[in-house]
Amino acid sequence: MSYSIYIDVSLDIKPEYLEQYDIKLIPMHIQIGEEESMFDHIMTDEELKTFYKRIADGEVAKTSQITPNHYEEIFTEDLKAGKDILYIALSSGLSNTYSSSLLASQNLMEEYPDRKIETIDSLSATGGMGLIVLLAARNRETGMSVTENADMIRKNVLNVTHWFMVEDLMFLKRGGRISATTAIVGSALNVKPVLTIKDDGKLESISKQRGTNKTLKYLGDLYEKSVDKTLGDDVIIAHADCIDKAETLKNRVLEVTPNAKVQICMLSPIIGSHVGPGMVAITHFGGRNYT
Repeated sequence: MSYSIYIDVSLDIKPEYLEQYDIKLIPMHIQIGEEESMFDHIMTDEELKTFYKRIADGEVAKTSQITPNHYEEIFTEDLKAGKDILYIALSSGLSNTYSSSLLASQNLMEEYPDRKIETIDSLSATGGMGLIVLLAARNRETGMSVTENADMIRKNVLNVTHWFMVEDLMFLKRGGRISATTAIVGSALNVKPVLTIKDDGKLESISKQRGTNKTLKYLGDLYEKSVDKTLGDDVIIAHADCIDKAETLKNRVLEVTPNAKVQICMLSPIIGSHVGPGMVAITHFGGRNYT
């Protein structure tokens, strides 16, 4: 392989795909309560269950962006070995890591002028990033150069679609996305916000449904309206320790697309820190504007 593929550890994907396609992760810092650590791998379900229990019990989880120096340290090894780099960043609408990676790439390409670093703003998160990195890895296997691959991915990032259901409104309140009054009233009325990632890479609330079952049906309907298998029939369903919701969505996907390749993953703590336990997301190839 003439180039390496990197992606932020905030993605959601089955870890065996990382091994199969030799995909490398960019670690991120996470702090839970007073405990700070470097999150550098796809956590096991048991690790994630422990994480979601801790934040459900009131511990606050915080994440921090990746610095340019951090990227330079990681990328330098491959550059010294004569390899180019394709890097896929968490959406610039959700984090400044993409900006940091651009600064690092500019510095490194001055130092290694014969090498290429292609930095891509995924305009995605969670399973959407998983779908993009699968696409990039498969492109590399067909023989695409690093530049050809990056161009193809950039042209298609907006063909990756995200639909989220949030269970605990207090996590959205803590992140400043809704007011305290909205959170309290919504919780009392059993309101479940539905969010998406828009073309600018930012989260946006698109609906408020009453009750879990109705909301899951709504997510399934959104999938049916917007799915497009041109880029593949992979679907990633990420959940914050609520496997029953994920299985319900999987069954709905298979009703619509019987041959869909559906992965169910527990949600990365990088995103889970902000949406809390009970959240479930469906990500797939298709259009983003079907609401």
